[in-house]
Amino acid sequence: MSLDRYIDIARNKYGVANSPQFGAFDKKQNTDALFARIDWQLNPTNLLTIRDNFVNDRNNQGLGDNSSINLYEVYGDVHSIDNSLLATLRTVLGTRTIHELKLQHLYTLEESTPNTQLPSANIPRAIVEQVESAVDNKNVYTTIQLGGQRYCPENFYNHVLHLIDNLYYNTRTIHYTLGFDLMYTHMDSRYGSEANGRFYFTGLNNFDNLQPYRYVREVYLNPDQRVAQNILNAGLYAQMQTKLFRGFDVTAGLRMDNATYFNKGNFNETVYRDLGLRTDNGLNTFQIQPRLQITWDINEKQQDILRLGGGIFASDINNYAMINNMVFDGTKVMSVDVQGQLVPSPDFPSYRKNPLSAPGAELFNNPDIPKTATINMNGAEAKVPVVYKTNLSYTHFFSDRLRLGISGYATLARNNYMYIDRNMADQPFFRLTTEANRGVYVPAESIHPTNGATDWMQGRKSHQIGRVLELVSEGKVNQFAFVVDGVWRYFKDGELAFSYTWNDTKDNTSYNGNVANSATLAQMVVDDPRDLSRMTYSNSQFRHKAVFYGTLPTIWGISTGIRFSGMGGTRYSLVVNGNINGDFVASNDLAYIASPNDPTTPSYLQDGIRSILDNPDAEESVKEYLRNSFGTVAERNGGINGFYGTFDLRLAKKFQVYKTQNLELSVDIFNVANLLGKKWGAGHNLGNQYVYTVKSFDAEQKRFVYNVNANTGVSSLNGNPYQVQIGLRYSF
Repeated sequence: MSLDRYIDIARNKYGVANSPQFGAFDKKQNTDALFARIDWQLNPTNLLTIRDNFVNDRNNQGLGDNSSINLYEVYGDVHSIDNSLLATLRTVLGTRTIHELKLQHLYTLEESTPNTQLPSANIPRAIVEQVESAVDNKNVYTTIQLGGQRYCPENFYNHVLHLIDNLYYNTRTIHYTLGFDLMYTHMDSRYGSEANGRFYFTGLNNFDNLQPYRYVREVYLNPDQRVAQNILNAGLYAQMQTKLFRGFDVTAGLRMDNATYFNKGNFNETVYRDLGLRTDNGLNTFQIQPRLQITWDINEKQQDILRLGGGIFASDINNYAMINNMVFDGTKVMSVDVQGQLVPSPDFPSYRKNPLSAPGAELFNNPDIPKTATINMNGAEAKVPVVYKTNLSYTHFFSDRLRLGISGYATLARNNYMYIDRNMADQPFFRLTTEANRGVYVPAESIHPTNGATDWMQGRKSHQIGRVLELVSEGKVNQFAFVVDGVWRYFKDGELAFSYTWNDTKDNTSYNGNVANSATLAQMVVDDPRDLSRMTYSNSQFRHKAVFYGTLPTIWGISTGIRFSGMGGTRYSLVVNGNINGDFVASNDLAYIASPNDPTTPSYLQDGIRSILDNPDAEESVKEYLRNSFGTVAERNGGINGFYGTFDLRLAKKFQVYKTQNLELSVDIFNVANLLGKKWGAGHNLGNQYVYTVKSFDAEQKRFVYNVNANTGVSSLNGNPYQVQIGLRYSF
């Protein structure tokens, strides 16, 4: 079998441990939490409260990678510490005025370290593409990875000082809140993304023969690999709440925020000369945010309540992105990206003994290897993301035991983050006439004919620099939702409650922070990744969500409850495993779905598509998605998953120990159906489906040749298995 052959090669030639590397593993995640609070009444008008909250979390094997199959040794560990110390002084200044002053110090630590089977400095990755296997007499293809997780080692140490000053003033009819807050953040970081190197192989034979076709690494130029970031956030706000007439309450507020980032990337002369872009753009943002909320208790009968609200809400700039942009300004890190004869021969047993022996800065001594810089930078027009929200709800109380409500929500997000490659050719070098004329941004003659690998470096505007990813504010989200909910206390403390949500979320990019490269990895495209003109269903889209909760009346101190929660209509895309458009990313190209009924479609594609449509194990949703896409490039997130849910059961018994002291024993079974049947309580949701893997490139006809993934649309089942939690609570 392919997996057996792979692991034999990995152990014999790449130094992988003899311990199991595939399958299910026990995983420990330890979380320790401490909380302390002191209330000190200094005098009749002053109350001092000091509170400390400490959390220590160790998530072992919690950091995976982006290949389809990763060995156990790939999974890194994450250690997090948070400690919040807060002092609050509350002063009564009179019958109408209260002053509240808060001072907080927050310390956070996050350390990502390689798997314990690897050295602490980590080793490169070996990514084997086009690994072929036979499943039910059908050929399927996947990608398998060994070596170090791409972020590790990485660490972030942050200190935050936060001062909040509030004044509450009440008149007979109006309640005022006035205040300001100042927050200073110091971040000390070591950024590790892609700094360990990675080898790419085509198939198991090349893997066995130690013959990669590509090697990529981000190489630090100086021993000091740390970056410091200092940020000052300031806010000023005012709010008033009053009753305009009987039952009609109005709350109106205005908030103004400003964020100043004191550190920025260095100026890069080459980028400015060749592309006219400045890498030293800073950020200094100012936002005005009005808000309004109206609550109308009609006739003050507490039977019919109408709520209407809306406002503007500004977001913080993602601090991780700002660190990323400082690291990749062209002065701290240089990129190695070589193919063919320039690729160094891998020696993973040596890397495991001495991580410093992995190919790095010494490659720049070869005059044939270009010394190029990957650039991540703030755009000159980068803005703070802004969200416009509005909501309308109506609630009717039929009695004190029965309530029904309906709500509507609209959210429009603008100025969302996205990274755009400014060093990519403006126009494609050629178009694939057999794939709806989609563009390819590298010359056809530069594409490897044997494995179809494109060399993105051949499609650059300036060959003096690498990718130039500019942070822009062109992201948009339109989200609308309707919610119906109700509660019925039918007998004593027995209760039935439900909630149903209909949702519609569309965007032009679902990137939501993280490293710059993640923006391009997550954006499924037809050809030009810079084109954000189309709004399609978001990665976060779902159509239906239902929650039901019911409890029986307590009998003999025993309470029983059951909860159902389910969701349907999440989305996925049909994509190609390979870099079709030549934009650097090998996982973001939407697939052109050739029609099996078109006589011009190659026979292998006709047979491959039909085999998916005829596969009884493939989800019906993928078959419908394929049929709707015949003769076109599949629409981003055009696949629609079905509705799946789980049941949770709770049993509790209360024992009276002494007078008002009680002991409660509880048992919670999450996903109880899965306890009764292995396949029960499991979801069939699909993620992005690699319907094709690039096999080769026909240089004469200028078309890619593919392997069709016969397992497209077959769900591996998902969700959480059943869990049993036993609780004990003593109250007095």
